[in-house]
Amino acid sequence: MNYEDALPDETFANEAEVRKRLIRKLDLRLMLWAFFGYFANGLDRNNMPNAYTSGMDVDLNLESAAYNWALTMFFIGYIVLQIPANVIITKVRPSIMLPTVVFVWGAIVCFMSLVKNYQGLYGLRICLGFAEAAFYPGIVFLLGSWYTKEELGTRTAIFVAGSQVSGAFSGLISGAIATSLDGANGMRGWKWLFIIEGLVAVVVGITGFFLLPDYPHNTRFITGDLRELAIRRLERQGKTTSSSGLNWNTFRNLLTTPYIYLYTCMFICMQMGMGIVQNFPIILKKLGYQTSFANYMMIPVWIWVGIVVIAQGYMSDRFSIRAYHVIAGGVFSFIWYIVLVGVNGGNLPIGLLFACVYLVVPIYGISPIMMSWANELYSCDRESRALAIAIINSIGNLAPNFINVAAWLVTDAPAFRLGKIVTMSMLIAMVLMACLATFLEQKKIMLPQAPQRVVDEEMVNNKKPNEADEF
Repeated sequence: MNYEDALPDETFANEAEVRKRLIRKLDLRLMLWAFFGYFANGLDRNNMPNAYTSGMDVDLNLESAAYNWALTMFFIGYIVLQIPANVIITKVRPSIMLPTVVFVWGAIVCFMSLVKNYQGLYGLRICLGFAEAAFYPGIVFLLGSWYTKEELGTRTAIFVAGSQVSGAFSGLISGAIATSLDGANGMRGWKWLFIIEGLVAVVVGITGFFLLPDYPHNTRFITGDLRELAIRRLERQGKTTSSSGLNWNTFRNLLTTPYIYLYTCMFICMQMGMGIVQNFPIILKKLGYQTSFANYMMIPVWIWVGIVVIAQGYMSDRFSIRAYHVIAGGVFSFIWYIVLVGVNGGNLPIGLLFACVYLVVPIYGISPIMMSWANELYSCDRESRALAIAIINSIGNLAPNFINVAAWLVTDAPAFRLGKIVTMSMLIAMVLMACLATFLEQKKIMLPQAPQRVVDEEMVNNKKPNEADEF
């Protein structure tokens, strides 16, 4: 029995009003929590530099190599568990799983204040990676389980902007905690930094148990007409709302079609395009500016990135085809990388350097657009969609870490000529792959296929049209 058969054919007489109530409820619960969850994620993931300069290096005998290994340990855990975590989220309630992982990573960050040596820090950093692995792909998957194509790009962009806002203020927040509380109750500033920022995630995690929805067919505060419309509007766009379990069709969709390979390579190229912004403080420092000035200059950059990301997400919703926005963002960023390479051998006047840094930021907006694109392409099968998101994000984040080691050498600063040239090449490759993926999709060549499935009876039984809606 298909769930569509259980729904009446007629449309709601008051569908516009029901839709408005549904979106408002989702935005106030899911979107608000996701934004602050990613904000907390950014604080906890990126507080190591401030902890290092606030006494942790001395207290833990943390030499340069040991510090770099502590950073690497996080990514080992983060990459290893992403794909398994997004398999699990299709089988459990996201309203339990996602708040739990936020709570757990917050607790782990708090426990970092107790470590006595760098070996203990290694262990907790890899556990932090394990805990955070499920969050980003899990939220992207959950957004795609509720929002339509006309809404998804903007919401994914707002979620991602939480990290950009965190990037703007994490240095100030971390620095204020570490300096003002250094020595309080006999504890160094870096210990207080871990405790307070860890507690932020703990609080966000606890609130998630009360705010976060599950899926349209089983969310306790989405009932009656809201539930029926939530399911129907996704199915109108060909998105399945039921689970078929891992089967051969899932692996066929992922392994024998070209899209997962194209998307993953495009995501790698997109991540490389962020190099000039990520290395901007190093460039300023090498040009003779104070470290504090270089760090402060990143605050308006990250705020600008957040604004541009949301604007791009909105435009991709309003003007439909995601690939066009990926191509446009890639070409626009490529033009400014040409300027970065071509003017004076890469040693730009300071004003032009600032202009280029601000003008390449559309590359950041490609990330949520690509995730929305993947959400939609794999919408016919829930398991394929979950795995695709995790594969793209995990490999797409892992590979650039290795490429950057060879391309963006600190010894090449401030010109970073090699890094810029490599990035230019990868941006062109991304644009070409986006064109190819668009051609294949529009010609319906090797598209992911929906499996033949029997829908769980629980899904139909959970539809209770007469229940009163509650916030």
